[in-house]
Amino acid sequence: MSPGATSLSYPIIERRLDNGLRVIASPDHGAPLVAVNLWYNVGSRHEQPGRTGFAHLFEHVMFQGSAHVPSGQHIALLQAAGASVNATTWFDRTNYFEALPSGGLDLALWLEADRLGTSP
Repeated sequence: MSPGATSLSYPIIERRLDNGLRVIASPDHGAPLVAVNLWYNVGSRHEQPGRTGFAHLFEHVMFQGSAHVPSGQHIALLQAAGASVNATTWFDRTNYFEALPSGGLDLALWLEADRLGTSP
């Protein structure tokens, strides 16, 4: 380790589910919060020259509801549970993330699963 570098020690648990989803967790039972961050391997690199902006457009569309969540309610439900919510798009990925009190983990995961499986 270089001089002045800090060594961090925290648990990292990684699993690959049968459906191919890669799950990484770093539990800290001293903090009453949970963060959910989903990355999709799609970004501006997948767009054709002269036809850009689609990845960013779909980032916004994915907040507009799903089969079981009416338009505008995805964010509203999370915020009602105390979450901060956002998303970003970059060259090689689009990600959606929220941080909320740990009691809201089931809600956050259900909303993300519904969005992934049944987006508008």
